[in-house]
Amino acid sequence: MRIRCTQQDLKRAMNTVIRATLSRTSMPILGNVLLETTEQGLQVAATDLELGVRTEIPAQVERGGLVTLPARLLSEIVAALPPSAVELRVKEGTAAAEITCERSSFEILGLPGSDFPRMPDGDVSWVCELPASVLRTLIRSTLFAAGTDAARPFLTGVYVTAEEGAVRFVATDGGRLAVRRAPATVQGALSVIVPSRAMQELGRLSAGSEGTVRIGLVDNQAVFSLGGVRVTSRLVEGQFPNYQHVIPQEFKQRIRVGTELLRAALRRVSITARDSNTVVQMSAQAGVLRLQSNTPEVGRAQEEVEVEASGEPMEVVFNARYLLDALSVLESAEVWLELTGPLSPGILRPADDPDYLYVVAPVRVYR
Repeated sequence: MRIRCTQQDLKRAMNTVIRATLSRTSMPILGNVLLETTEQGLQVAATDLELGVRTEIPAQVERGGLVTLPARLLSEIVAALPPSAVELRVKEGTAAAEITCERSSFEILGLPGSDFPRMPDGDVSWVCELPASVLRTLIRSTLFAAGTDAARPFLTGVYVTAEEGAVRFVATDGGRLAVRRAPATVQGALSVIVPSRAMQELGRLSAGSEGTVRIGLVDNQAVFSLGGVRVTSRLVEGQFPNYQHVIPQEFKQRIRVGTELLRAALRRVSITARDSNTVVQMSAQAGVLRLQSNTPEVGRAQEEVEVEASGEPMEVVFNARYLLDALSVLESAEVWLELTGPLSPGILRPADDPDYLYVVAPVRVYR
């Protein structure tokens, strides 16, 4: 194998795939990246058997072949090289690679490319297409609500559905629920749970991209194609809960408040909310929302925020961190806070975006 490419292209490819490698594993090859020549250039891929990332860069191929090289070592070498042409040669019948760039030369030992686990290469059943910027918004506004409890794996990912010209991302950990809908070009139907780690990687890879993303299925895995990068992910097994049942259909009090005003007030009041649930009491009356926290061993805090409120006044106790997580990702200047009762879930909605809602359960306080 003998190829030439630019340092910039190879560095970009390594940065794209490296997070899909494993540094500590009983299978050393999972800590490597696969370098394989194609008709168009050089393909770079990595996988940990649950997440796979593959990209391709332009290269002059003098002799085709494939090899796997230690990902961290190769990435460090490439990042340190000058922005010039890089030549990579693999000795015939070995997995030893020589890397040269201007006056720099390295020789590193790898493993045979034929032993590398292959990403699914069958015919992908593409289901939907949407802008990369929309994908970023979908991930950013839902992923934080996904669970982390391994005992309930069906909550440790994002539930992705597509039908009738729209895609919907849903995440919940049992105490809160985030739902985001977006228009998309849809052919067929989709209903899968994608692991949080894959979603995190997709959010990173789509950053700054203004292209389109295609979502599909192959060999019972989810496939995302964006800007020359293909991401494959195993699916989370299990049945996602019927989240529609926990969304309140009516409210007793509705409060309209500035997003940043509420976020800042919650941050300040939660400073003294040092209990396990970051408990903050909320009540609105006569155009004023009162926020309070009280931890006997620490102290207390109170703040008032001007709001528009209608309906039946009530006091509700929420986990401030849950509310702050949602307020931190919303771009709307104002939000609606809809309350259904002291012991019933509340809803946070952007005032100008009907495609997003966030349901949060109250905290039961025993006096």
